[in-house]
Amino acid sequence: MGYGSYFEELETGRHFRHWPGRTITEFDDTLFSLMSMNQHPLHIDEHYAAGTQHGGRLVAGPLVISLVIGMSQADIGGRALETLDYSNVRHLGPVFHGDTIYAESTIAMKEELPNERGLVVVVTRGLNQRQEAILALERKIVVPKRPAGEAT
Repeated sequence: MGYGSYFEELETGRHFRHWPGRTITEFDDTLFSLMSMNQHPLHIDEHYAAGTQHGGRLVAGPLVISLVIGMSQADIGGRALETLDYSNVRHLGPVFHGDTIYAESTIAMKEELPNERGLVVVVTRGLNQRQEAILALERKIVVPKRPAGEAT
């Protein structure tokens, strides 16, 4: 069993429900915020965050993006040769410590490229444990075609 997909396997309209999900802990978020130098008090100061519309600290958005993309790698992008573009990134709902994130993707478009490669547009959504959409994004990746003679 391979990691990711070849161009031929990524048919337009194909839908993936990525598994497993990932529960985000306070440690995950605090470490990511400090490593990325995101010192916004909404992520690292509980007293400050308690006074906001959310009533507590939120998970840093780039961490959510990273997890959702990462969840799709085993099914889709694990063989990718390059990522050309991320676009239409939208945070649709808040993510809190203790939330479990899941992801699903649909192949929106594909196009053959020279040199045994193909361009694939992937639309991905992140969902929380209540199946509420928390993130949407698109990305363009270049994946190889299946090598001649390799079994399917």
